[in-house]
Amino acid sequence: MNMEKKTRSDTNLDRISDLPEAIRKHILSFLPTRDAVRASILSSSWRALWIELPNLDFGRFELRGFLPVGYFPISINDDDAARERRDSIVKKSEELYEFLDRTLGLISKLEKLSLYLPHYGVELKSRFDHWLDCVVSCDVKELNLEIGGNHDIRYSLPKSVLGVNSITKLKLKGCELSSASLVNTKLPSLQNLSLQYVYLDEGAMDSLAATFPNLEVFTFKYCYGLTRLEVSGLTKLVKVDVEHNAEHYEAVEIDAPNLLEFTYMHEGEWLDSFSHPCEIEVATCKSMKRLKLVGVLFDDFDLNMLLEGLPVLEQLFLYECDNLRDVCISSPHLVELEFERCRYLLTAAIHSPNLKIFHYADDDPISFKSKCPALKLTEASIYLKPDMKGDKWYVGLVKFLSKLCHSERLTICVGSEEDLIVPEKVRTKSRPPLRGVKHLMVELRASFMKHTPIKFIDALLWLAPCPESLSIYNGFIPVCKSLKFMYEKPLKGQKKCGCWKSPLIICWRHSLEKVLLENKKGDEDDTRLANFFSKGRLDGKMVCFVKNTRPKKK
Repeated sequence: MNMEKKTRSDTNLDRISDLPEAIRKHILSFLPTRDAVRASILSSSWRALWIELPNLDFGRFELRGFLPVGYFPISINDDDAARERRDSIVKKSEELYEFLDRTLGLISKLEKLSLYLPHYGVELKSRFDHWLDCVVSCDVKELNLEIGGNHDIRYSLPKSVLGVNSITKLKLKGCELSSASLVNTKLPSLQNLSLQYVYLDEGAMDSLAATFPNLEVFTFKYCYGLTRLEVSGLTKLVKVDVEHNAEHYEAVEIDAPNLLEFTYMHEGEWLDSFSHPCEIEVATCKSMKRLKLVGVLFDDFDLNMLLEGLPVLEQLFLYECDNLRDVCISSPHLVELEFERCRYLLTAAIHSPNLKIFHYADDDPISFKSKCPALKLTEASIYLKPDMKGDKWYVGLVKFLSKLCHSERLTICVGSEEDLIVPEKVRTKSRPPLRGVKHLMVELRASFMKHTPIKFIDALLWLAPCPESLSIYNGFIPVCKSLKFMYEKPLKGQKKCGCWKSPLIICWRHSLEKVLLENKKGDEDDTRLANFFSKGRLDGKMVCFVKNTRPKKK
């Protein structure tokens, strides 16, 4: 039997090997590079086929399992295990280097190459240069180069790479890009440049426009050697992404008249509350439409001044900006606004008539004001994590939610059901804050949703008294309860149901006709829920309750 299987397998392999070369190349193109290289042992017809593939990936992820991550220099304090591990890394690294010596020179055409080299020393300089010379001679368009290990000794790119016409996308990690290396260099086709953990001296940025004149996307993450990041002279630049965790950046200044997107992220804690904030200067970027700031130590005045210089801004994301207290967002074209983990933010005044998407995440609700007509949002999301709740907290919650009453879709994320059960004392002095919300979604982070308290459903329908749908779920487990509501058409001239002294509110207790329930996973007994809705109308009319449980997958 085993002989028959082996014979059949060999026959199938022979059939594949007999396929035209173009088809075999197409098959290899779907495989990870390591597997494509391994295919060379199948038969002579597969031997050199992989070197003709347009995309080769020898990156860190692709080499996992073969090449241990990290490099350990010799130390007199090393124990036997550390020395053995270091020797293993050196041995595996040398095997990789010998493979690159043999094969990179055989490639004649290449679209994209990702290459991870586990460590660098001056003795490897000529070897690295030779490999990159081979790569650029293939007219490579995308080059991703990552140097691992510590970076006490840094690898600087050869002139051959910094003067090639073919490269459109270049990603460097763990290298050096000094002003000296950029003298008389030019990558005229480069559109996308990403630098991560790259050392740059103070003069390197001055050469950026001359070396990369057609740059459109610039990513600058955790690079070092600079105290100021100044980008100018790049007229085609449309997107900049800056991330760092150093406290010594004095300023980030972007002078790019056609810039559309800018992201700045400071990761980690500042030294103290008196740390000098990194100055963000983008005043000349009048075309900017998307701005994301994370961990910026600027205050309300600084934010106002920044926004005044961005007249066509459409998307604004403010995360972990702890010096903001009472902000005023006045942007006529703003469509999307997010506040997340701005710990000391108290109030937000919004003067943005075109706002459609709003997101807020922090422990407690803020005071939310709008001088425009009522905000008509297509989507809003609120993530709250209260430490202590009392009547005052719930009053603030109701006021906050009332500003979102015309949202088409609203998501509220809280820890448990109790966070949204507004006390009766607060309800009697308030009107339903979400009276215009069509679709309400509630995420419960800490609930296993084994059963749904009727009290919780009643509380949600007080918040939103006439929704078209209500969904309750936990994002970490595949359980969801979805309710769809159908109502009677209001009688001619009917403006309100009389439950609240307020404009047009016709609540479910006066107009609900039918409820459709769908449970995604779980076999909860919904008899109490059915009774709650069936007898929920104040005029005694019966409500039709239909449950549709999805069949279990076998």
